[in-house]
Amino acid sequence: MKYLALALAFFLQQGRSRDVLFEEGGAIEVRPAVSTPERHVTCVVAFPEDGIESLVAAWNEADLSIEKRRNLLFLKLLRPVEGDLHVVGSSGSLYRLSIRPGDDGSVRILRPRKREPGEAAPSLEFIRAMRLGRVPADATVRRGADHVLFRLGGTEARCRFVYESPAYLGYVLEVRNLGESPVRIDPSTLRSAGLIVSGARESVVAAKGATLLYLVFERKP
Repeated sequence: MKYLALALAFFLQQGRSRDVLFEEGGAIEVRPAVSTPERHVTCVVAFPEDGIESLVAAWNEADLSIEKRRNLLFLKLLRPVEGDLHVVGSSGSLYRLSIRPGDDGSVRILRPRKREPGEAAPSLEFIRAMRLGRVPADATVRRGADHVLFRLGGTEARCRFVYESPAYLGYVLEVRNLGESPVRIDPSTLRSAGLIVSGARESVVAAKGATLLYLVFERKP
């Protein structure tokens, strides 16, 4: 549980530098800080490509400044607005960026490691199986201790299930909102040694509602 405790500690913080695993067709959240006349802030997005082929955007230049250099994209959010930005890499891969105000200084997009012959299920397949309530290849599932792992204000989390395989250790947490207002869940802010992929069933938990949080750690030999 030590990895889980570390991850939950960072859950309370907003990370300025993030690594995001690329999933075909999925959206990648990028949260630049809003620049002001007194403070100019740029968010750098690094792609797993030799270069950027093209951009597809419908942004107003007064809202977002965009510059590209090789495989890097430099974003400056000039107003507190939200929108999408589609980037086509030199390999032809499409990256769907969902941009909204935040405090990201840099976002590095990573590709999943290719499966070797006889290798256990990749982390994305592992977490998909967890979301579907299935047992991943070469894995076992047991119930969690079900005690409260942490409380923050009116929010608490309990471990419902633990997934174990030779390559990965996964946790399914129930995050319950005991308060009177909705709470936003952002798994991308989690930081911990060995944490390689995370996700949530919903991004917003209604008052008195609950969602599931999925965490997958790489197991060291």
